[in-house]
Amino acid sequence: MTWFRMAVLAAFATLLPTICAWTTEKKDNKLPSDARAILEKAEQLELLSLDPAVEGVKAAEGFHGWKILGKTVVKDASTRKQILTALDKGIAESDGNGAKCFDPRNGIRAKRGNKTVDLVICFECGWIYVFHGDKEDRQGVAVTTGTPQAVLDKVLKEAKVPLPKPAKK
Repeated sequence: MTWFRMAVLAAFATLLPTICAWTTEKKDNKLPSDARAILEKAEQLELLSLDPAVEGVKAAEGFHGWKILGKTVVKDASTRKQILTALDKGIAESDGNGAKCFDPRNGIRAKRGNKTVDLVICFECGWIYVFHGDKEDRQGVAVTTGTPQAVLDKVLKEAKVPLPKPAKK
């Protein structure tokens, strides 16, 4: 290979990361603003315990395909705030990368007027999938750390809602 070709390849290799950075947008790791607004001003907030081992459950019996072990309506304003603060903290702590599994153990349904937003959460891999009504928001995916799980599980336990088996370490 001539010195000229080597110089061109070296220059291209040096500039490639910069070129890629110009052509790709980094997606913010956050919940969509419309979903967030419904969560913050929900007239009803429901917390669900899901069985990650049972998938493909019909809508009438499940939560976006997952078996519901139990659920509770969270009426207390300070408890609602604790849940949202924990979610915010988990998302902020995350590097935005989730693992390849999806074994959700928690769900949140918030209703405001005729709008509903659902979060299906797997703390094992970090993924939070967002649904508006029955439709998944393909842009509405966030990644969290496991930090919020303790808060959600505490609320479920206090309401005597059964929790799923813990993830295998």
